[in-house]
Amino acid sequence: MSKDMPILPSFSFIRRRRVHLLLKDKYKDLLLKQGVEDLDAFLQRRRQESKHLQGRTLHPCVPLREGEWMVVRRYSHGGLFRSITRDLFLFGQRSFREVVLTEEVRSCQIPTIQPIGAIHRLVFPFFYRAHLLSLEIPSAKDLIQYVRELGPHPHGESLSLKRKTIRSAGLLLKQFHQAGFFHRDLQLKNLLVAENQVLLIDFDRAYRRKKLSTRERMKNLLRLNRSVEKWKLKGLGVTRTDRWRFFLAYAGDDEDILDAMRRALRFYSLRFFFYRLSWALTKPSNES
Repeated sequence: MSKDMPILPSFSFIRRRRVHLLLKDKYKDLLLKQGVEDLDAFLQRRRQESKHLQGRTLHPCVPLREGEWMVVRRYSHGGLFRSITRDLFLFGQRSFREVVLTEEVRSCQIPTIQPIGAIHRLVFPFFYRAHLLSLEIPSAKDLIQYVRELGPHPHGESLSLKRKTIRSAGLLLKQFHQAGFFHRDLQLKNLLVAENQVLLIDFDRAYRRKKLSTRERMKNLLRLNRSVEKWKLKGLGVTRTDRWRFFLAYAGDDEDILDAMRRALRFYSLRFFFYRLSWALTKPSNES
């Protein structure tokens, strides 16, 4: 690892020729015994007992030990670079950095995944592939799936659960921002619901400051709003009231944040026409 990378007390760094691993001590011996350093061969051996979870790509999920499954997330480019470099990255240590930041998030009592390892495989000079290993969260659904399963017009207990979940998501993001974290890809797929608890995931390229500026907070909120608008066009049952319930939970009694939200949303409405045009011109995607 690079010298500026913090040392995690419960993880070990292991170098195996062209493969570098950062493994949680609790799972290190088990993973090495199973040959996780050669991840392709490891997944091939476990293919009969594995399942797949939906993300930007399908994430293999394999049994680890009784009652625990491990999710393997392969890093890949989005946007323009997806068709060019796919899963190859130049310089950096993305998977290691995400483990470090995720552990910081967890230390702030913010609900998220539990990382148990990261793999950095050198392919040829300066280029690498990377994977993140984490424990599966049983029965977790992203917010898109959660809202779809409630139906377009929920009522009674389903409506009450939807309102509670939306409010919880607003409070979760408020907690995340107050702790100084900025999310690089805040979208509906990166908010999970498991046993009526909302979790925030995917901290690739996220960062932490002592205090986020209002501009940074609004940038995150507008990114999430853009995701909502895109999925609404695909029929997702999210109403204007749902969005304001989220924003009000996030803002609380902070009038400055409420005013900033109103200004940001007015400005966003002018840009939304161009977003809709770009969505119409590009192939439909599940990524945001």
